[in-house]
Amino acid sequence: MELTPPPGYQGVVVLDKERHKGLAVRQSLPFGAQLNAVYVTATEFALAGRDYPLIFLQEPSSTDFVSMALTGLAAGKNLFVGEQGVWDSTVYVPAYVRRYPFCVAQANQEDGQQTSVICVDESALESSANPLFDKKAEPTTVWQTVEKFINDMEAARQQTNRMTRALDDLDLLEPFEAQAMLQGGEKFQLKNMFRVSEKKLNKLPADVIQDLMAEGSLARIYLHIASLNNFSRLVDRAAAGVAHSTIQ
Repeated sequence: MELTPPPGYQGVVVLDKERHKGLAVRQSLPFGAQLNAVYVTATEFALAGRDYPLIFLQEPSSTDFVSMALTGLAAGKNLFVGEQGVWDSTVYVPAYVRRYPFCVAQANQEDGQQTSVICVDESALESSANPLFDKKAEPTTVWQTVEKFINDMEAARQQTNRMTRALDDLDLLEPFEAQAMLQGGEKFQLKNMFRVSEKKLNKLPADVIQDLMAEGSLARIYLHIASLNNFSRLVDRAAAGVAHSTIQ
């Protein structure tokens, strides 16, 4: 089965307990230095919104929207990753980053139905005394912890998809651009981003607002709107050339 690797991954294959027995994730694994935006789920908005602008982007291959934490002002540059390839320990590290080198893909079954399969970037694995699967290809406690995190994130991703579809159906998402100029004259321009329109949000009927509140979406909408003030933090980081190389 041919799989398209997610952003930041070198390549992925379906995780196989026989093929990958005796292996574990490499320590001090760098990831995301070239990502100027990282997927975040709705459940992360409260924490991620303290450090990053939370925006919506339209997937290139569909009309679906995804929620992202903006981590840089230019393609290929993450302002929160230091020279050693690790994330600044003073900011929230998105689950997408912490889940690496694993991801979830959709595979076609013989009956035509799709099923979710866990995949892995094999370049991030190495032999270990504390492997994901032991010599008998049985899952270890290490894998059980990892698997729970992957499954929890997948559930959060599906919840986020429902929220973004609702925002789209209600016509709340509007395109916007951002521009910045550093003191040295360097210019940045970010396009093709989307945000929730406060004007349209305020015009929604009371029953729709109540539905959004009951689903937990209304609070996350306001977290998203408030997070847009973090664009100034990106400019400050770009100006200072700061991305601490310590990580928790």
